[in-house]
Amino acid sequence: MKSLIRIILVLLVIGGVIAIVVSQRNHTSLSPNTIDLSVDCSDIDHVLVTSSVNVAVQNLSSRSHNDISVKIRAYDEAGNLLKEKYTTFSRMLPPKSIFDKPVTLPAKTKRCDCQIVSSHPFN
Repeated sequence: MKSLIRIILVLLVIGGVIAIVVSQRNHTSLSPNTIDLSVDCSDIDHVLVTSSVNVAVQNLSSRSHNDISVKIRAYDEAGNLLKEKYTTFSRMLPPKSIFDKPVTLPAKTKRCDCQIVSSHPFN
């Protein structure tokens, strides 16, 4: 009986670690309100005085989402954090669809990462 409990505990820990790794790789948080969403900010355009990134949020579920908030972090060539910025998609994101919008970042931005912070899902 003790060995069965140990095996179950080990499987739960391994499952938790896998869930955390997958959520970080997909740039989502593990809250029930945001697990249905993914975000991409890899499309950076460099202009003379600024950089611009296209932030695209994809709804992977059959629920709609409102007021989706995204945190964007801009990094320079050396990997130093230049700016942390928040943007909100205030429109309704229907099921199985994508919204995108440009966000202005510092000119020295070479890469950025983004994460869903919150949303309000409904059926």
